Amino acid sequence: MATPPTPEKMMEEAAGWLAALDAGSVTPQAFEQWRAADPRHAIAFAQVAHAFEQVERLRAVEDRPAEPAPTAINRRGMLRAGVLAGGASVAGALLAVRATAREHAKTAIGERRALVLDDGTRIELNTGTRISWRIDKGDSRIWLERGEIGLTVPASLRGKLTLEAGSARFTLGTGSFNARQQPESFDFLVLNGMANSVRGDGLTAGAMARVIGQNVAIGPADPVTLDRARSWKDGQLVFEGESLDFVVAEFNRYLDPRIVIADPALSRIRLGGRFTTTNPNDLLTALHASFGIRSQRSENGAITLTAG
Repeated sequence: MATPPTPEKMMEEAAGWLAALDAGSVTPQAFEQWRAADPRHAIAFAQVAHAFEQVERLRAVEDRPAEPAPTAINRRGMLRAGVLAGGASVAGALLAVRATAREHAKTAIGERRALVLDDGTRIELNTGTRISWRIDKGDSRIWLERGEIGLTVPASLRGKLTLEAGSARFTLGTGSFNARQQPESFDFLVLNGMANSVRGDGLTAGAMARVIGQNVAIGPADPVTLDRARSWKDGQLVFEGESLDFVVAEFNRYLDPRIVIADPALSRIRLGGRFTTTNPNDLLTALHASFGIRSQRSENGAITLTAG
């Protein structure tokens, strides 16, 4: 007769499933099959998931600049949260999850943020961006979940750095890169250095890869695209003959409330220039001076564009 698993073993197994789900290495169907196989699986997983959620809340508080705290104290606090959530067995399982779980960072609308990972990689997050990452045994993986990032990979990096976004995956060497998750595609730019796609294509400085589903198109990026990828890090938007609906869509990534084009005919107007991301006043002035377009702000701050 088989020896029934101990509570500690149950917690470790549940922690493994939580880490695998977080990493995307198992399917929801496989997880549901495991959880339904034994009522104790569901109980153990609920305890581990609750403990992990409590830790994430503590870490969110820890990340606030106004409330600095020594790392060792914060980690002990995390461990105490695991113990309070269900005893030492949960705390042990929680440590197992933390060993393989991802770290996360995000920005709000109009916010930009920079951080440096433990491996020395610098990541700049553009507006409305969310990323996660994990560093394990010298190899690093970064997931772009939404938005846009700039990456600077140092020459001192040891191990492999992989960038993923949906079905797209690239291995990055030393250099600087830009990645943006579009509604219908994923765009990856090599500003300098080298990278390789999952199918082995090499990308050098000035190359761009556009991923749509399982299709990857690689070619040289045009100068405006390269300029745009560099300029957002300085809080600027660059246009060169794009339509007004494109310009407004780019501005609206940074604005809340947003700009609205009331007359569809205005969308076809083309313009160029360099503007500040978070202040549309220069754009509104240029539209009025060049095309007679009027702008009106509502009580909630939204800007409506109409023909003059």
